[in-house]
Amino acid sequence: MNLELEVLLGRVAALHGAAYEDEIVRSPQERSLIERALTAELLYRPAPRFLAIPGTDPRIVRCRQFRAHLTCASAAEVLGYPMWNKPSSLHLAVPRNHSMRPSANRCLEGITLHRKKRITPVTVDGFPVVSPAEAVACCLVCLDELDAICVADAALNRGDTSVDEVSDVLAGRYAAEGRRRLAQADPASRSPLETRTRLALRHLGLFVETGVTIEGIGEVDMLVQGWLIVETDGWEFHSSHEQFILDRHRDQQALASGYVTVRLTGQDVEAGEQGIRATVARALLGVAHSNRLALPENGGIMRNLRKAARV
Repeated sequence: MNLELEVLLGRVAALHGAAYEDEIVRSPQERSLIERALTAELLYRPAPRFLAIPGTDPRIVRCRQFRAHLTCASAAEVLGYPMWNKPSSLHLAVPRNHSMRPSANRCLEGITLHRKKRITPVTVDGFPVVSPAEAVACCLVCLDELDAICVADAALNRGDTSVDEVSDVLAGRYAAEGRRRLAQADPASRSPLETRTRLALRHLGLFVETGVTIEGIGEVDMLVQGWLIVETDGWEFHSSHEQFILDRHRDQQALASGYVTVRLTGQDVEAGEQGIRATVARALLGVAHSNRLALPENGGIMRNLRKAARV
């Protein structure tokens, strides 16, 4: 490969692997290089006057056809922010004054366009995306509430952005719903299981603290009403023999410290909010109203218990 052709391919690669000819051609002589690259299958044409390097992710190719950046759920997916529902369309950010009409070579089917006053370009794993703050803000306005807050929780927990930065993007009267949702986000939430459970329980009006560290027990997912520990056990982190033993030891220590633990499996949370609320409500009501909670009245037994507890 000669130097001129290598330079041309480098320009396409710098534009995420897909570019219009007017973005990479610097002189009429360089147009012959395009034909050489096409013949050698170093480039291909997804559309007229548009080139891509073979193997480029189809999302990038479509995004670059609109001279856009991935935003909302599509950016969240690239950034690694979990959602319960994978985006069915490609969410693209284009300047507010950017004219965009569908054509045979640039179909809008499967595309959700977001016209933005501010776009901060960022490259993540080769993908052209907007900044984390802008991606989160867009999700908070566009997606359903659960997915939107899951994205916000993940971004805040990882320190990719802050509440203030997202709030700054959500300026204006049309972002009121986004600001309301942002107020429900919690940087202490470490998974979509925790987010879904927290939102479901707070919907009942319960006082739910997240990521609470309790002396002798460690950090728990949630503490409800100050005494009921709620743990969400995803298979990925709770399937090992070592973790199984650790979880049981924590539960034993929690009981010894006056806390009761409820463990929700990933399947429990996936089943929906109604089941989450029912399980926790039964635990709260059952323990609080129990007439079975009593210590033995026999003094000898009580002395034995206190002695055993000190071991």
